[in-house]
Amino acid sequence: MNKMVLFGGLAVLLLGGGGGGAYFFLLAPKAEKVEEKPKPPPTPVFVAIDQISVPLPRKDRAPRYYFVSMNLQTTEEGRIKLQSLMPKLRDAYLRELNGNPASRPDRPDELDIDILKQRILQITHQVAGADSASEALITRAVPGPN
Repeated sequence: MNKMVLFGGLAVLLLGGGGGGAYFFLLAPKAEKVEEKPKPPPTPVFVAIDQISVPLPRKDRAPRYYFVSMNLQTTEEGRIKLQSLMPKLRDAYLRELNGNPASRPDRPDELDIDILKQRILQITHQVAGADSASEALITRAVPGPN
């Protein structure tokens, strides 16, 4: 008799535990997942750089100049930083571009926009930090008189 009560009680516990587990895993209402919406990317801010002259040296002739206007894409915090460093940035741009021409390898008297953009962004990162600007955008490049 004692064995029967023991086995009966054990069977009730097992069935009750199995039934409760099945309820919680299969039938119980699921907790709603709280979806965090990703933050929208910051609105791009553009900082205008006053026109600069870019010389392209030529053999046996005076250099050819391009007059270039550009913008730097940044954030609001970057805008404040770039505007406060603008005199240093312009000085660094002019020094770099006067010492290392931004001309096309196959046509040395033509401006290479891609090289110019890379150099401007590289100089900006050196002067103002790597997070100061994400892109340099050339808005105007006009050749000067020959």
